Amino acid sequence: MNGKTRYYLIACGTSEYKNFDDDKQLASVETDLERVVNLFTHNFGYERVLVGLDINPNMPDITLKFADWLQNEERCETDCVIFYYSGHGEYLQGDRHYLLMGNTDPNKIAQTALPTEDLVRPLKNQRVKISQILYIIDTCYSQSGAGDIANIASSVIQQYQPVEGANIAVHAIAACRAKQTAIEGVFSNALEEILKDWMLKEELKEGYINPNELVDKINQKIRSETQRVVHNNVGSETLAKFFHILPKTLQTWEGKHHEFIEELLQILNNNLESSLFFINSFLLSRQLNEKFVVDEQDLKDKLKYLAIKPVSDRICPLIACSEWCRLKFGNRNDETYNLTLVQKIEKWQDKVIKCREGVDLNKIQEFVNRSFDEFEKLIKKGNLRIQIEVEPEINAKEGTGKETGLFLLNMNLWIESQDLPLGRFAESLLLKPEIEENDGRKSETLLSRLEKDNLLSNLIRQARYSLPKQVKPAIEIFLPLDFYQESLENICFKRGRKQEELGKEYPIFVNSFERYFDQDFREIRDEIYENKKALWNNNDNHLDSEIYYIGKKPSKSDLEMIEETKAIAVWSRNDKKLLVEGDEGDIKISEWKNWPKKIQNLRTQNQNLEITLFWDDLYPKPSLRSRPLNTKVVE
Repeated sequence: MNGKTRYYLIACGTSEYKNFDDDKQLASVETDLERVVNLFTHNFGYERVLVGLDINPNMPDITLKFADWLQNEERCETDCVIFYYSGHGEYLQGDRHYLLMGNTDPNKIAQTALPTEDLVRPLKNQRVKISQILYIIDTCYSQSGAGDIANIASSVIQQYQPVEGANIAVHAIAACRAKQTAIEGVFSNALEEILKDWMLKEELKEGYINPNELVDKINQKIRSETQRVVHNNVGSETLAKFFHILPKTLQTWEGKHHEFIEELLQILNNNLESSLFFINSFLLSRQLNEKFVVDEQDLKDKLKYLAIKPVSDRICPLIACSEWCRLKFGNRNDETYNLTLVQKIEKWQDKVIKCREGVDLNKIQEFVNRSFDEFEKLIKKGNLRIQIEVEPEINAKEGTGKETGLFLLNMNLWIESQDLPLGRFAESLLLKPEIEENDGRKSETLLSRLEKDNLLSNLIRQARYSLPKQVKPAIEIFLPLDFYQESLENICFKRGRKQEELGKEYPIFVNSFERYFDQDFREIRDEIYENKKALWNNNDNHLDSEIYYIGKKPSKSDLEMIEETKAIAVWSRNDKKLLVEGDEGDIKISEWKNWPKKIQNLRTQNQNLEITLFWDDLYPKPSLRSRPLNTKVVE
């Protein structure tokens, strides 16, 4: 056999049996699976596959998905596989051993349960290329199941030789003997304790734990005649490689990766907002079904998760993540270019890679470059939105619950397909909107404060700096009621050396801060939501004016009414060119079914028309906010 051995784990089990009494349900199965998965992925470098089977799988899926996986072209003659199953097992006298499924009928076991021997049948195919497989059957009467596996395996391996002179070695470990019932959790707990203890204390020939010796130690641990673990094998007499002791370098990794994570976290904390975005974009590019990181603790947890993932194709996910950040921080075209951070990450990589066996930095760099391309494709397909919250600060120090006069500025970058923000920016800024003056001059408004020194536009650029150039997100600003009527579109936005109006550069939508974060509004939120859907789906021209507002700039009392009752509202702040219903001003009410597009068209076609849009677009709301990181006041 040529090439490096790759290790794969399939782990599934059944805990819920709808046709059995309550005392037959097995809540312990979930614990068994978690224990076994952690043991083999963290301590032996196994990659878990067929995760979809997991808990309470459908009977046809087990063998079908296993067969599909075995025949995948990525399999090779050096692959090593463990298939673990936990749940109820039953032996029918004169027949065979069965794995009971969630819908098994206790009166029709042969017709509604999975024969244990069927786990071996997917091997019977000329396209299957693996070296060794170990079935671990953690059920009652499991020695009978292991015997059935051996019998079927004998006929399978006689017909198929993946490499000349070598057969697939088929091993089976049964949690108990043929006439014994397995006690919940006993086998998985003993397996974990023995293997972890063995790895720390034993010096082994060949670097592998022999399954027979392992079974002997488990039985010594259990010390019970009511449950005795059994091992058998069929096929090649070559060394069983299921329990390989990690080389010293990897043992060092196990002992030091927490230290490495803390060191990387400290590096990334020097530019935390950018780091959060980089890690999220890395996760998104890999299309993992994982939640994005949204604060420092989440970032730390995610780095820990990436550190314990097994090396796949010579790629360690943690080092790949650091390489992604290194390239992003080192892109001289980005505004966040930081040579110091780049150098620190490179030094970190040099040290860490020595403790992660099988890792190839060249492979990682190729992987990251490919992932950049995938990320750009995903972003171009997704609908992006920069959501900015202007939140009144509440006096928590004195416990008054009153507003202090300062405003928190929070910014999130959303992609429509995700439930958490892709990036977070400027969560720490506190704005002081008014300047106390005694000479009769008008005090600064909040929005003029945002415009001053390009504060808002610079923050928006932070959210855009690593997006593809062709992508232009919309901007949605959540404002307290008092600021709805301000002209956000006219805030100057610095683009290169030019000054552009924000409304010409981006689609801008104004929303109500109170509407989404006020406790009282939640009582009528569902009604507003239903009205909005009805308005959006209206296919005729008879739109109900009770649920929308179109007209001139409303008074403060009108604003309060709009906020509390209307699904959507739009008005012009230009007294000479008002928005009205009907056909006046080339604005037809029947055209307002696509409100966002209509607003954008109005802004581009009518240069002198200042539009404010207050709406609920059924988009994810930035309601999952973390505490400000390093709060400072912008004077």
